[in-house]
Amino acid sequence: MRMQITLTPSESKRLIAKGVMALPSVKKALKDHTIILSTGTTDAFLVEEMIGVNIEKKSTYTVGVIADGLTGETNEADRIPPYMVTKGRAQPQDVHWKTYLPDMKPGDVFIKGGNAVDHTGLAAVLAANNMAGTVGAAWGPVMQRGVEFIIPIGLEKLVPDVREAVEFLAGAPVDTSLGNPTGLMPVLGATVVTEITALDLLYGLKAKCIAAGGIAGSEGSVVLVADGPESNVKKAMEEMKNIKGEPQVG
Repeated sequence: MRMQITLTPSESKRLIAKGVMALPSVKKALKDHTIILSTGTTDAFLVEEMIGVNIEKKSTYTVGVIADGLTGETNEADRIPPYMVTKGRAQPQDVHWKTYLPDMKPGDVFIKGGNAVDHTGLAAVLAANNMAGTVGAAWGPVMQRGVEFIIPIGLEKLVPDVREAVEFLAGAPVDTSLGNPTGLMPVLGATVVTEITALDLLYGLKAKCIAAGGIAGSEGSVVLVADGPESNVKKAMEEMKNIKGEPQVG
């Protein structure tokens, strides 16, 4: 049986957050290890799913942001610090995630939202900070220790070729820009979770993105067709109806 669904970016973020929660490695880390929930609007949805903390304004859980047609950053005074979750319990937010980096070990999980993903599954993150921001600090220690790096990212951020884009920018930063100039940091080896991944993890469905875009509040939407056993499709469709109407991220 097949279903067709259209998801706005915020609806996709909710689905993706639920998909991340279904990853075996995340389930195990919630029981026995530590998860760093780094910044990103999709990570804000994941905070809600994982520890039950409501974040009404999702943009307060990120630094870099694309808004009003510009690359920029959020108001520092409004930002919510990233959460660390150890054995299913959120640590006090005055415990900075960077202090734990030297102690990260296999079984721990690092989660960070992304800005670009391509058809090969390679994802990348924009970085305006001269030290490459969160990815610059975390990627080396995380990958060297064999810690899983998860990037929850919607298909609205699908680009033709991440490697080509990274190589185009490498060694030749922009000279002028509308908004903050940025670099592009590829995250090789990351576990990328999109809407397609989430539908597979949650319902055992095989999905394809057949269209994207929209108007009247549906800008950035994706149209997906998913295939699987009738009972799985019916369950997924009912839960997609519950996701519909997720407020626009602001």
